[in-house]
Amino acid sequence: MILIAVVLILGIIAAVIGWNLYKKATTNSVTAYFTQTLALYEGDDVQIMGVRVGSIDSIVPDGDKMKVTFHYDDKYKVPADATASILNPSLVASRTIQLAPPYTGGPVLEDGAVLGLDRTQVPVEYDDLRNSINRLLTDLGPTPNNPRVRSATSSSRRPTVSPARGSSSTAH
Repeated sequence: MILIAVVLILGIIAAVIGWNLYKKATTNSVTAYFTQTLALYEGDDVQIMGVRVGSIDSIVPDGDKMKVTFHYDDKYKVPADATASILNPSLVASRTIQLAPPYTGGPVLEDGAVLGLDRTQVPVEYDDLRNSINRLLTDLGPTPNNPRVRSATSSSRRPTVSPARGSSSTAH
């Protein structure tokens, strides 16, 4: 009985080691540095032209930037000068890392490559966009031709609903 347990445990250990060696042998690992990684998580997809080719392994702070380690299947070629962008496909979908441009020939990104801040991009966040619009509107200010310039997030008018065209009564 003890012999069976030992053989079973050794088999499990061998399977785990074998799987990790196989994964290492069939994927390329890349480290990329981003200014921020808001809503990006371990396990999120890595894509080329929208096709899933890998996933994110780790995200850790590194001084004033974020260090993201990810892998992609080595059957896909990535140009040596590739960039990595965090994409925000919609408000509810998880974010992804997009590698670009697609490979068309020439040198390829090597296993263990490092992409610095000059080769990564992050999406503009809603709050940053809103603040930029507010600054622009404040800088423009009201003018004689446009006295109604207001903040992008505030309004003194309430939204109204107009009755349907041709309707002479109000719905109850």
